[in-house]
Amino acid sequence: MDAIKKAKTDKAAALAREYKLSGYHCSESTIRACSEAMGFRPSDDVLRAACGFRGGGGGYLDRCGVVEAGCMLVSYLYGRLSPDQADWDYSYLICVLQDRFKEHFGSIHCRDLLPAERKKEGPACMRVFVEGADLVAKLLLDAQEILDDVPPEERKKGRLWFPIDDSK
Repeated sequence: MDAIKKAKTDKAAALAREYKLSGYHCSESTIRACSEAMGFRPSDDVLRAACGFRGGGGGYLDRCGVVEAGCMLVSYLYGRLSPDQADWDYSYLICVLQDRFKEHFGSIHCRDLLPAERKKEGPACMRVFVEGADLVAKLLLDAQEILDDVPPEERKKGRLWFPIDDSK
């Protein structure tokens, strides 16, 4: 990773920590930290929309708010405004994000992450905030390169890239 990208991912991680300590939840901290580190500011409407994803969806303990905020940022940057526009690019990036998050933390679900995080010293989930923001920032910085590497035939399939595992 080049020095500029490293500086941005480090900034995202540090800002996520700061936002956590100032009282923002996981989704709020991630969307604020990553967008600030990338050099853009989503509207207040987008920032407000991120609030409900905290704690796995309003405290429901489903998909981690860091992942949700990452999905929002990918959609914000790559999403479509018309059904005539392609949907493969943001869908693919979101699949990659979830795969990377699961590989790094062992799960994308708050209900799996939170019990172990509460046992650690310091504020609950601080590691997930910091390392998760780093993962999201890295994906955003590498997004175009990731998309350029998707074979043209995969772009046209319009199918899920990662199979659903119904056994869990």
